[in-house]
Amino acid sequence: MLETETKIFESKLSELIKTDSGKFVLIKDENIYGTYVAIADALRAGYEKFKTQSFFVRQILPAQQPLNFVNNYLLN
Repeated sequence: MLETETKIFESKLSELIKTDSGKFVLIKDENIYGTYVAIADALRAGYEKFKTQSFFVRQILPAQQPLNFVNNYLLN
């Protein structure tokens, strides 16, 4: 799940660190839909744009830590 988005993130990480370090990136399929100062803003944008579809949000940092979130739409 989200293999494509993970590859896009990894391939663009060095570029993103230069321009948006510390922010959160929103990725769906092979597209970057924006960077956000707060994780809540990135998640909100993802839920609004993609509804029940999976999307990728990760903080832009030189050293990455795994993060896992569940889309609340899937729980209803």
